[in-house]
Amino acid sequence: MLSNEDVNQINGAVNQSFSRLAAAAQALDADAYFEHFDKQRFTALNADGTVAHSFEVFEKATRQQFAALESYRLLEFSKVKISVINRSAVILVNEYQADVVLKSGEMVSAGGGGTQVWAYTDGMWKLVSVSSSVK
Repeated sequence: MLSNEDVNQINGAVNQSFSRLAAAAQALDADAYFEHFDKQRFTALNADGTVAHSFEVFEKATRQQFAALESYRLLEFSKVKISVINRSAVILVNEYQADVVLKSGEMVSAGGGGTQVWAYTDGMWKLVSVSSSVK
């Protein structure tokens, strides 16, 4: 069983990784964004009900999305909850709101929720699974 100190330390480390992931997304820095993923063990459930069982498929789709964006006007996460499973596994659940400007100049708003599974691998917290939903 983990001590409160262990849980707090893991919670803080994952929260920092999540913050860096969000900052990379908001900056549209795909390379920095993808540094947070375990490319060997990754799998995803997409908001449209499809799955991506390879990192390459997920990366290609995400890079296409990034390429269509000019900037974020807003990227906000709420109801973030980090659940520490053990020393090497954490689940993070959140809701999000985003306002983006497309390369076409159009502004689009989106909101939803996400679940992320983080694993401690090679001295770093990495995403091994993500799922998303839309409001």
